Amino acid sequence: MPLSNEDNLRLNVLLRQNLYALRIDESKMHVEALTEKGEAQVSLNPNCRDEKYIPMVKEMISTYVLGSPIGYPVYIHRWTRMGQSRKHESLQNLLKLGESEAVVAVAHTEGLPVELAQHAWWALPTEENARTLLRHQSVIENELGKELAMFLMEFLPFESDAMRIVETVSLLLQPGILADEDRQSLWKKASHKSAYYPGFLITAADNLPCQVDEHENFTNLSHRLGDTIAQGNKVAKYYLWLHSDRGRAFLHTIKLSLKRPAQQDVVVALFNAIGHYFSDLGLSRRYRTIEELQAINENICDGKCGPEYSQLATEINQLTNLSAGSDKRIQAMLGLAQLSETLLDPLFGGTDCLGSVMRKRIKPVSEPLLEMVRQLEDK
Repeated sequence: MPLSNEDNLRLNVLLRQNLYALRIDESKMHVEALTEKGEAQVSLNPNCRDEKYIPMVKEMISTYVLGSPIGYPVYIHRWTRMGQSRKHESLQNLLKLGESEAVVAVAHTEGLPVELAQHAWWALPTEENARTLLRHQSVIENELGKELAMFLMEFLPFESDAMRIVETVSLLLQPGILADEDRQSLWKKASHKSAYYPGFLITAADNLPCQVDEHENFTNLSHRLGDTIAQGNKVAKYYLWLHSDRGRAFLHTIKLSLKRPAQQDVVVALFNAIGHYFSDLGLSRRYRTIEELQAINENICDGKCGPEYSQLATEINQLTNLSAGSDKRIQAMLGLAQLSETLLDPLFGGTDCLGSVMRKRIKPVSEPLLEMVRQLEDK
């Protein structure tokens, strides 16, 4: 059955304009277009049931845009999100199909130009698309980035999925997106929803919006370790940083994160974020127990390690010679550097516990983690 004569005519006229993007409102039976002259709309007049008519409309649009009625393979979700490299013309055509999955494919394209990002946002103004577009540097550097950030800021209080909260906060905290007052607003909200904290540690670990004084030994340490750090000693660099106001804010945020985590995904994101920050140390993050992790650290600090950690052991030895009595602190720092979700696998495997039950279950790792933080905060 063909489209109604009126729709066939009006859609053909619409498609022959200089189009940037199309979207189909199936609830109102409208086809909306973004053109070089602005927005346009065609109200559909179906001659059969709506659910049968809409696919016919999409086939007609696809035939005109792509030369085939098949349209975009909406069922290939994984392929859509792999971030393929496509030509500008091909991307623009995908935005003209009226298929949300085709818009998602455009949004995931590597090196997406900001002009196409603007069209993709018009075509699919959802929180998922906003997060995807905020991964592009071209968007961050454009006013579109601020528009998407404000959209996500408004939506964030209503988000219930823990990992989406973590991801959203981490994207919002990218440099150049939020004003200082908005960053402070996010930080205040974190006190009521602990899922915000890992997002801060993922993106803004070195620039957290909380005031914590530097360690009383920081100035003395900076004088003693300056030359060693300048020579490339990474252990000394991280060790000094943990005594700075920024490093102590990092430690303070870890404690805040562990006060009342409610979901497993939040704890997983927290452990991954902590360990990732120290990734330059080159330590393995595949340990499944705290005891195994601590035993490895003791061996490294004692110089009883294999060739893969010989350079690390040398740097630790240089640090201990310049900072007497720092052994426990150094081991605590190495412990932070080895955190990952692998440490949580034996505790979370086969259970979906939440809240207080989950907090009790993670004590074998959360309590040693807090002890590491205490070691590093001690005067």
